Amino acid sequence: MASENNMAVLLMSYGSPTRMEDVRAYLEDIYEGEDVPEYAIRENMEKYAMVNGVSPSNAIIDTLIHKLIRSLGSGFSVYLGNKHWKPKIQDVLNNIRDEGDEKILAIPLFPFPSVNVRDSYYIPLKESLRGMQWEPSVQFVNGFWEERGFQETWNEILKPFQEQDAYFLFDAHSLPTFRHPEPEYDASFRSASENIAVSAGLKKWTVGYQSRGKYGSSWLEPSIYDVAKSIVKDGGSDSIVTIPVGFCYEHLEVLYDLDHEFGETLKTMGAKYMRTPLPNYMDPWVEMFSEIIRRRSIDF
Repeated sequence: MASENNMAVLLMSYGSPTRMEDVRAYLEDIYEGEDVPEYAIRENMEKYAMVNGVSPSNAIIDTLIHKLIRSLGSGFSVYLGNKHWKPKIQDVLNNIRDEGDEKILAIPLFPFPSVNVRDSYYIPLKESLRGMQWEPSVQFVNGFWEERGFQETWNEILKPFQEQDAYFLFDAHSLPTFRHPEPEYDASFRSASENIAVSAGLKKWTVGYQSRGKYGSSWLEPSIYDVAKSIVKDGGSDSIVTIPVGFCYEHLEVLYDLDHEFGETLKTMGAKYMRTPLPNYMDPWVEMFSEIIRRRSIDF
């Protein structure tokens, strides 16, 4: 059992199945019991086939957790709770309670503050606790782009690319704005991109959003496709380096939506596509989370 001073760190992510056979069940969870559209099944099967049925995100987050446990030492427990796959948030909360922890620091693995992220992770977290009739102390971290380690990690990632004669395209996941405007998310993305670009000495750079959904009337703009067309058309460069600063680790929306779909589109425009790596579990990234966790632990 944990001591009364122990703090549970709950990393939160969207989730990803580990086998092709689980893709349909995964989509059924996302669609919350409604019929899953055939296009969604087809697209996801194609995506998972590209990585032999196993998204790299699962192993990456596991490694991040192991590194955090070593970095934090005693007094902290680190868990992963997924929104749409195992281990589910509810199941992990049961484990945390069984271990005797009464303080929970919840950190969704999304760098920019967002109403959508808050509603998608904090609300289900609180509802689960209410259903359990359990009232631990809870803190929720909605974004961490202003942390020193965020800038340090991306500075390190960009070092091999700084001499490239290319246009740099900072990239984040688009969000629907027809329910909630996302001014803080948009402003944070743009500010973080500018900070990194200035620090790295990038002369030609811009920002764009990827992975717009198929539902709803309005999403954050501009699309990376529109941005790329302008860059190539205006003669800005025939080589584009994407910097997925809105993502924390390698997963299918980077490997498929960005590397495959966007990369192939650039080729049809006659442009060269390149992409930086993601932070994953780099040392400054682990140090950043460790600093957040230790600092927040003082506030309980």
